[in-house]
Amino acid sequence: MPNKIRLAIIGVGNAASALIQGLEYYRDQSFNKGVLHPTFAGYHISDIEISAAFDISADKVGKPLSEALKANELKIIVDLKNQNAIVLMGEIKDGVINETREMINPSDKAPINIAEKLKTTNTEIALCLLPSGADEAVEFYAEQALVAGCAFINATPTAVATNDVFAKKYQDARLPLIGDDLQDQFGATIVHKLLLQQMVDQGVEVKESYALDVGGGMESLNTIYRTRHIKREIKSKSVAASLNINAPIVAGTSDYVPHLGNGRNSMLWLVGRGFLGTEIIMDVKIQTQDGPNGGAILVDVIRAAKIALQQGTSGAINEISCYGFKNPPKQMNTPKEAGENLAKFIMGRK
Repeated sequence: MPNKIRLAIIGVGNAASALIQGLEYYRDQSFNKGVLHPTFAGYHISDIEISAAFDISADKVGKPLSEALKANELKIIVDLKNQNAIVLMGEIKDGVINETREMINPSDKAPINIAEKLKTTNTEIALCLLPSGADEAVEFYAEQALVAGCAFINATPTAVATNDVFAKKYQDARLPLIGDDLQDQFGATIVHKLLLQQMVDQGVEVKESYALDVGGGMESLNTIYRTRHIKREIKSKSVAASLNINAPIVAGTSDYVPHLGNGRNSMLWLVGRGFLGTEIIMDVKIQTQDGPNGGAILVDVIRAAKIALQQGTSGAINEISCYGFKNPPKQMNTPKEAGENLAKFIMGRK
C-alpha cells in the first residue's frame, strides 16, 4: 500500500469544499464516475489526507473542516465525519478587499506560524486556493511552504510557477512547484481549445472567437474587482498560443452575478470559413459549478506532485503544470499532448 499524501489547504472556500468532499465521495473505490483517474500512479483519491487547513474567516477559523465548510455556497452532499482538521488562522495580507469584506467576515484572531505548522503536521504538499488577486498572500504562502520543505501547488492566477525567482528558489530547495491558475475539468477554456482545434483539424479557417463567462461566489467577485484583465490575458493566451491560431480570440470573466452562487455560465462564440469561404458559426453555452469543476484536475495534480517528490524532481514542473493549469511555465500545443507528457513524467521518462 502506498503512503498517504499529506496535504495542507490554504483557503477553505468552495474549491476546497469540493476537493474535501471528493475525498469522502470516492472513498468507496468501486465508484469512479466523474473523475479522470480514480487511481493515479498507484495512489487512489482517498490516499489524499488533509494535514492542515488555513483560512481568515471568523465563520471558519477554529472549527473542524466538517463544520467550517458549511459556511460556503457549495452544498455539503457527503458525510464529513472523517474531516476534522481544525481550520487555523492564516495571514490576511491582501486577501480582503472592500467588496468582499462582508462576505469573508475576517477573524480578529492572531495568525499562527504557518511554516511551523506545516512542519509539525508532516505536510508534504501545500495547495493554495486563495482568491484571485491576493498576490501578496499567495507569495507569502509560497515562501512559507518553501521554509517548511513542502511542494507548492498554486491554483490562483498569481505568478508563482511562472516566476523565475520562485522557480529558482524551489529548484535550489529540491522541491516541486506547480501552477499557475487551475484549469477546470470541463470549463470554457478546455472546451474552447478543443472546438478550435477541431475546426483547424477539419481545414476550417478560424476568423474570430470569444469565450466569456458570468458567475457568482467569492472567486467571481474577486476576479471582477481585482484580476479581470489578468485572467482574460491568461485565458486568451492559453487558448491562442497552444493552438497557434492567428485570429482575434478573447476569453475571460465578464461579470459577477450574485444569485448564481457557486454557478458559472460560459458563452462561447466561434466563427470560421470552410469550403468556398462559407461561414461557419458556433454558439455554445456551458453551465457549471465552480468548486467541483476543478476537483478532478486537483486530485490528479496532487498525486502527480507526490510522484515528483518521490522522484526528487524540483523547481517549476512543466509536465504537471501544463496538464492542470491555464498559465504553465511553458505552453504545450494541445490538451492531448499535455496528458501524454504527464504520463511520461509519471513513468519517469522525459
